[in-house]
Order: sequence, then C-alpha cells, then structure tokens
Amino acid sequence: MLDFNDLPHADLRDPDSTARILNGLTTHGITIFQSGIERNNLLRAARSLISIRAHRDSDSDGVTVIARRPASRGGKTSLAGFTDRELWPHTEGSAVCRPPRVLMLACFRPAQTGGRSHLVDGRELHDEIARTEPAMLAALSMPRSAYFGGGSGHLGAVFEQTTEGRITVRLRLDELARFSPMLLPSIERLRRLVQQLTIPVDLPAGHGYFLLNDRWLHGRTKFTGNRMMLRIIGDPLTTDRLPSGFWPAEAPHRDLRAA
Repeated sequence: MLDFNDLPHADLRDPDSTARILNGLTTHGITIFQSGIERNNLLRAARSLISIRAHRDSDSDGVTVIARRPASRGGKTSLAGFTDRELWPHTEGSAVCRPPRVLMLACFRPAQTGGRSHLVDGRELHDEIARTEPAMLAALSMPRSAYFGGGSGHLGAVFEQTTEGRITVRLRLDELARFSPMLLPSIERLRRLVQQLTIPVDLPAGHGYFLLNDRWLHGRTKFTGNRMMLRIIGDPLTTDRLPSGFWPAEAPHRDLRAA
C-alpha cells in the first residue's frame, strides 16, 4: 500500500513544476504540491494543465472556496463540503454524466483540529477486491448497479472499463449513493476496504494536491476552526495526454489494445 512519502511531490516555485505535476499524474494519478497559497499562482498552475470547469459553487475564475457556511435548510448532503463534518472518500462530481477528470485542492488555512485529508487510490481498491473477492468486483462492475446523486443523478457502476481497456472508478458512500440489491451485501466490506486503504495527509497552508478524479477518491475528517481550502476542477488540455483511469494489476483485457 502506498503512503504519503511514496506519492510524487512538486514545488510550484520551481520552473519545472508543471512537468513534475504532469509526470506525477501520469505515473501515479496524483501529485502533492507546496507553496501554493496565492490564488493567482494556483490558477496559473491549474491553467498550465487543465481547462478549468465552472462549478455551481465556484467564483467567476473557477475557484471554489471550501469553508463552513451557515447551515442550509434540510442539510443537503451535496453541500456537506461546506460544513465541518467528515467527508468519506469520494469521486468529485459523481452525480454528473462526465465528472471532471482533474481535481486540484489547496489549503489556504488549516483547521484548528482535524480536517485531515483522506486519499484512496482506486487502483489499489480495485486490485484488492480483484485479489480477494472477484465476485464482488464483478458486481461492482455491473452496468446500472449504482446510482449517485439526487433526482437527476447518474446511473452506472463503481468500476467501468474505458474503450482502451483501462478502469475508472466512480464512488461515494454517503446518502447520495444507492446500490442495486445484488450489491448491498458488499457495501459494508467496501467501506472497510476504503478505510483500510486510506492515506491520511495533513496539508499545511500552501500545500495541496492535483489528482485524477477517475482514479483517486478524496475526503476529509471532521474539524474545528476556520479551515479554508481552494478547489479547482477541470479536464486535461489536449496537449497533456493524461490517461483516463488505470491499468489494474491483473488485466487480461490489455490484449484489446493490440486488437
């Protein structure tokens, strides 16, 4: 299992930081960065790699400020990121047909206590399930077996195969996820595996990460204080051919590439 020290790192002050981030995304699906507290510097780094997507909660430049907001009526789970509650590792935009391919999250102000980032490599999750419970993997890969979101969400599967034969992951385990009856007996086991494979990351001010959203899950622990994070989502520039998803450890379908 990977730990924090195994992950690629980059310093945004280095002239070659874009290349380092891109290399980390290509090889591991993630890069941890530092020295990114200035909003303009974060935008510059993001624009060098992705076409930024606007979000319902973002400012006009595409940056979403993740901080506690006054409680909304009904306590919608879709707004849970703007509370101090725990967030289970999840796919950003799991309820939309085409989630953003890349997520950037940077710490502007850490929490007083808690607020630790939790990261899960979807490849490790997939491979562990394939190794120990292949029937469970088959169920998680079944079309129309998982629904994410509210009234206008997405019906699909946790693991899906791309046209290249790679695997992508789409997952959340909160109130905005519903699973087919055949999957329900596996959900508690899936929760335990997500916990087991979680990489805890303490992000000081100015530190953050870029990750491939169709490979990595991200979340956080409950916190106190005025924690503030800056989030940017988007899709790779055409010149940056970042892979979609991952090759699993055991991949008999790789032969499809030669077909």
